[in-house]
Amino acid sequence: MDLVAADRKDAVLKERSSHIRQVSIENGFGGGTKGAGQEVEFWGTSIWDQSLYKAWTQVIYHLVPNAGVIEDLLNQLADVIHAHELILYERTTCLMVTQVSRPYEGRNNPFTDRFEKLSSILKSHKQSVAKHTGLPAGSANFAELQIKTAKYMFLITRLTENTNLAVVMPCGEAVYNAARINILLARERFNELDTTGKTPKNEAQRISEKEKARDLDDEKRSVSSGEAAG
Repeated sequence: MDLVAADRKDAVLKERSSHIRQVSIENGFGGGTKGAGQEVEFWGTSIWDQSLYKAWTQVIYHLVPNAGVIEDLLNQLADVIHAHELILYERTTCLMVTQVSRPYEGRNNPFTDRFEKLSSILKSHKQSVAKHTGLPAGSANFAELQIKTAKYMFLITRLTENTNLAVVMPCGEAVYNAARINILLARERFNELDTTGKTPKNEAQRISEKEKARDLDDEKRSVSSGEAAG
């Protein structure tokens, strides 16, 4: 939307959205179900603010098949560690996957775009790490980030191979240390829900060993057949 005049942005977005939605309906976008093509969301984005991160976050969320289960686990974890907010980020892109917040945070926090701003900050930090270490941007990850103030404590740490967890919690070393321990204990359960589509290492090793054993059996049978023929 950066190329559209400021006073025309809303009108242009509405016009383009209406046209694309109509084309989607006419061409059966979304299948043959009732209302197919109508449930299309539109986002007017700019390279100068967090709107791109907000739009991509919605895309990521819809691509996660078990988002509801992940949110239930995050709510349970938030209860255990007394967190104000938990935000789950994808490690490579720094895009938010999902988040859970206490009701008072949703009502009283004036920074409604805080999740997207944090995505932008994390992305910039990754690029800075890559620049100073010589690592590819996709591989430049940090282990943990801690911010402690007089009003709250903030922690970002690895949750799974592909996600980071941001935690906003009350002050106090006991609260902080307990939160870190509980997050560590929760990693195994979240790993089971990790939606990478990758084969787990132990499973990949088992498959590899099975294939090697099968190839060895085939080779033995081939040798036996050759000796019999001789």
